[in-house]
Amino acid sequence: MSYFNTYVNKYKENFNVDKQIFILLGDSIFKNDAYVSNGKSVCSLLTEKTNGTTMCLAIDNSKIIDIYEQIEKIPHNLNNNYTTIFISIGGNDILTYYDDRDNDINDTAFLGVIFTAYKKVITSIRDKLPNSNIVLLDIYYPDNLKYKKYHHIINEWNNKIYDYAKNSQNNILSVFKISNILTKKEDFSFYYEPSSTGGKKLVDTIISSY
Repeated sequence: MSYFNTYVNKYKENFNVDKQIFILLGDSIFKNDAYVSNGKSVCSLLTEKTNGTTMCLAIDNSKIIDIYEQIEKIPHNLNNNYTTIFISIGGNDILTYYDDRDNDINDTAFLGVIFTAYKKVITSIRDKLPNSNIVLLDIYYPDNLKYKKYHHIINEWNNKIYDYAKNSQNNILSVFKISNILTKKEDFSFYYEPSSTGGKKLVDTIISSY
């Protein structure tokens, strides 16, 4: 834990708000344009708040395997301490397996399989941009009857992310716990997508925290 704290403190000491770049990778947590009115997506709001220094490469409906294509689009010259990469992925893989394919929700062994793929993606980012800062997003718990039955699965997945980030050898700056931010029904559109209200809460927290 001491190494992790040292890493975070070093990041803060060297941080220069005038040079910062945010890169958003992942799925509709960031790219939620289809579920909100024009200009109210997380990508749009964060780009506006950062005066255009946000690069949104996230794509709606993306799964873990799709992140490699997003990584390829990151310019090599952003490999520096002023670049912070936010990664939101895994939710669609989980929904596909348990909801779309109707697999047994009491059997969570599959999470180990997709988390192995998840870690490979993080390694790929670290290999390309070793000097950048990586922030992992957990998964929130949609407050509706349709998806409450998956809460124990989400909890197990989130714990895997937390444990992974605690390991100082993985050089993860932090975990952005959106599960503590998007907690009310008005935070969601279409059952589990970030609404304009939820998106604003995410953006405001990113701006104040990073």
